[in-house]
Amino acid sequence: MIVRVVIVFIILVSLRTAESIRCYECVSRLGPGESSACLTGEEGQLRRVQCIGPSVCAVYHYQTVIPGTPTINHITRGCQALRYGATCEDIFNELRARGQVLPGQHTCTTCSSDLCNSSGKLSYSVTIWSFVFALIKRFL
Repeated sequence: MIVRVVIVFIILVSLRTAESIRCYECVSRLGPGESSACLTGEEGQLRRVQCIGPSVCAVYHYQTVIPGTPTINHITRGCQALRYGATCEDIFNELRARGQVLPGQHTCTTCSSDLCNSSGKLSYSVTIWSFVFALIKRFL
C-alpha cells in the first residue's frame, strides 16, 4: 500500500512540474560530416524556452536516407505538448499522421524536468523514468 502511495505521489509531482517546464530549443539540418550545438546538445549554445501548457522536453533525431543522395541529419530539441502524448511513439504517430516523417532512421527521447534535453542530462532522465515506470508496472 505504501509503495502505491509513493508511486502516485511521484506521478502527481511529475505532472505538476510538467505544467511549466523549461526546455532547450533548436533545429538543425546537417549534411555528412557537419556538426552543430543542436546535434551535440551543448547547453551553453542552446536557447532556453518556457513551455506553454503541460509539456515534456524532447529530442528528435532522424536521418533522411534516400539512395543516391547524401544522408541528411535532422535534429530538433524543444517542448512537446502533452496533448500529443508524452512518449516518442506518440510523437512519431502524430508526425506520421501529418506526413512529416521521411524515410530513414529515427530516434527520440523525452524527459520531464527543467532543461533536461541537453546531451548530458538525457540518459540520466530516461534511466530514472524507466525505473519509475518499471516500479509502477511491478506494484500495480
